[in-house]
Amino acid sequence: MKMYEPMAGENVSETARKMVALAKKSKGTVKAKFNDIELTANPGDKADTITQYYHTESNRRHEEYVKSPEYKKQQREAKEAQRRQDLMLEGALATAPEKMTLKDEEGWKKSVEANKDGYGSGVIRFAERWARLMEGRIAHGDTVEVCAEEASHLADNEGITGFMYGAAVSILSQVWVHGEQLRRWHNLSTQIGTEGEKANERGGVLNPALLCVDPQ
Repeated sequence: MKMYEPMAGENVSETARKMVALAKKSKGTVKAKFNDIELTANPGDKADTITQYYHTESNRRHEEYVKSPEYKKQQREAKEAQRRQDLMLEGALATAPEKMTLKDEEGWKKSVEANKDGYGSGVIRFAERWARLMEGRIAHGDTVEVCAEEASHLADNEGITGFMYGAAVSILSQVWVHGEQLRRWHNLSTQIGTEGEKANERGGVLNPALLCVDPQ
């Protein structure tokens, strides 16, 4: 019997094909573990059969987990954590300005109109909540640099992606009264080397993947 170790980035179909080829070449059984599921290939086996077994077993384990006490506990804890965050966000927004202070009202209207789909509207909602939370903190003496990160976590009650976060920074940098401070803080806190400093000089915004978005 031979053991096959799947390569990093390899999908289950590739693993199955390689196992079948190795079983044929060695004229013996080949075993492998893919995402903790043990796969077996014998001479004459088809890769599609092994792949189908993996998916069937993966689904079976998922369904078993969903029915388990551990999953139910995890769900209860997740809901409780979400409820606590919602209450914290509600309380913070109650002491924040009703609307963020704009330096470019027309630019904000254009951003809202251009982001009517589910993904884009999520960016808009997050950006507005984030700006309002920061303004509430700034009114009590904080700076953007001090409160931006904590406020971003609190404002994220919908589960935004890294791209959405970068898009929100880009929009706020152009329309919000404290947008320039946010842009500069974001670039410096995101950079690995000096790319944030360079983006600050150019007037651009680094996204979380370290791509620079230049202003229109």
